[in-house]
Amino acid sequence: MRRAGRAGRAGRAGRGDGRAARGRFLTGPALAVLPVLAAGLAVGLAAGLAAAPAAADPDLAMLPRATVLAAICGRPADKEAETCRMKDGRTAEFWTAAMFSTETGSRFTGFVTMPAPGADAAAPDRLSVAAATYVLKDMRWRLEDVQVLSGRIGTGNRNGGAPEVDERLGAVFRPLSRGRLLMGLRLTVYGTAGSQGFSYLLLQFRDAPAHWTLAGEVAAGADETAGCAEDPCRLGSSTGRLEILPEDPRDPAAWPPVRVTLSGTVLGADGALRPATDRDARVYRFDPGAGTYR
Repeated sequence: MRRAGRAGRAGRAGRGDGRAARGRFLTGPALAVLPVLAAGLAVGLAAGLAAAPAAADPDLAMLPRATVLAAICGRPADKEAETCRMKDGRTAEFWTAAMFSTETGSRFTGFVTMPAPGADAAAPDRLSVAAATYVLKDMRWRLEDVQVLSGRIGTGNRNGGAPEVDERLGAVFRPLSRGRLLMGLRLTVYGTAGSQGFSYLLLQFRDAPAHWTLAGEVAAGADETAGCAEDPCRLGSSTGRLEILPEDPRDPAAWPPVRVTLSGTVLGADGALRPATDRDARVYRFDPGAGTYR
């Protein structure tokens, strides 16, 4: 199975209503060659934000993966393997990337994963995530911040690879007040007998200074039908859609809740297969004490 670091496409910065982006979330070979159009950057800005995103030179190319890796590891990357070696010896692998806008400008972030400290380097069960964030200045991407994010994510493959970022639906963005942004990455993990589990990894961004924080993971359906041994199949197949809800005007510093709605089929309380409905939707709220959505 292809590791997520090899993934080709997902979504670009979405609308301010928190819906999945219509554009492209640049993660594949296009990362190094696609021009950034000024109109494309403008899409990422939420309605109502006062500042317009910086215009981009039509000849400006997105950053190569090797550039992101070198910024994070502080040394040249292996371009063919799309990896680099951290100073502590761990191997970092390119994972995914995002282009987005906040009220203070347009940015690009590349993410890499590496075995978490103490994990088996050959087949880790937990991964650390590092990010290199660039801001658009003078028609060029300028490195703004490099960080290893606090927290860990689980592996999505039995070989210890990072969870696969969905290439079709892309990421969900919502620019927020105070130069913040909330992003949901749709992930796929693979289980036994071909089963798949879906979730959204939530990441919070602040722009002063540029800083990402892992904010938990919310379930978004599962497809168990590959394990069917009878006809008709009595195993469900559902996928979730993430909606980032509006901020609470009474508490503008708080992170907004998110809602996951399911489509497809799920098992009812009686054990019978039924269509997913609104009653299967769940709302998650950020718990600042625990640093995660619950």
